[in-house]
Amino acid sequence: MALTISQLRAFKAVAEHGSLRAASRALGVAQSGITQQVQNLESILGATLFIRTNRGIALTALGQRLLQRAGAIIGECERAEQEVQQLRGDYVGEVTFGMTTEPLVDALAHVLMDFRTRFERVALHLRTGTSRMMISWIREGTLDFAAALVSKHTDTADLSVVPLYASDPVIVCRKGHPKAPARSLAELADCTWIATRSPNLTDDPHVNRLNHLFESHGLAPPKIVATVEGLYETLHLVGATDCLSLESSIVARQGPFAGALSTIEVRERAIEQTVCLLQRAAIPLTPAAQELATMIASYTRTVRAR
Repeated sequence: MALTISQLRAFKAVAEHGSLRAASRALGVAQSGITQQVQNLESILGATLFIRTNRGIALTALGQRLLQRAGAIIGECERAEQEVQQLRGDYVGEVTFGMTTEPLVDALAHVLMDFRTRFERVALHLRTGTSRMMISWIREGTLDFAAALVSKHTDTADLSVVPLYASDPVIVCRKGHPKAPARSLAELADCTWIATRSPNLTDDPHVNRLNHLFESHGLAPPKIVATVEGLYETLHLVGATDCLSLESSIVARQGPFAGALSTIEVRERAIEQTVCLLQRAAIPLTPAAQELATMIASYTRTVRAR
């Protein structure tokens, strides 16, 4: 007997909500039905997926692995349903996409309302973070696509990659920073830094563009006081302290922190990267997701061509 989508949905709901009762409410299904679906799933797999603890129901190790698969399978089924509807001209459903700093600040506000006007019944869900996070989410099937940074070191073997434009990373600081006149990286050797993790150099998550920039010019590693994966948090800390960060130049020109930030124009440049659209190579986007990706690509290329 093969497992079913209903079983996986019941299993996922119990795992996410922590109890049979909560899963029953979330799915609008009788609790006995949820119990039966989970028991049938365990019987088919020949494995125990949940254990009872003092805090309620918890996943076993096998259950945790299945949860990752279940999310991807259910997501693909939902995309398939939405794709058929959209191909028939009925644009409904959801697009889940990701963006790193540069394309987020550069393009999203301009594209968002145009997309909403054309496809008012399609819900958009944006996830932000580092390129490493975007690529991981795409591979897990939790993102339709992402606009993120790619370098020659990035592993994109299983992804479709569409280059949009060259990134422009600079050193950013608060307005009035005493090191703002610096013109060489060596002058910033004693500064403290806010770093963001990057997948673009090695598989070691502690290595990033900032470390590489210092190392490639024969300097001691930068003094990193915090590693942050969120754009708002990074820029807030830079604007409120004397810490520096390596970010896209656009954050000092536009966006909510532009008035608080300046750039330090040093001669040394960070590793070259390109803002690209990324998606799984073997699976096409739904029509709605493809429309959004095309609008982002078209807008960024038009702006950069001016």
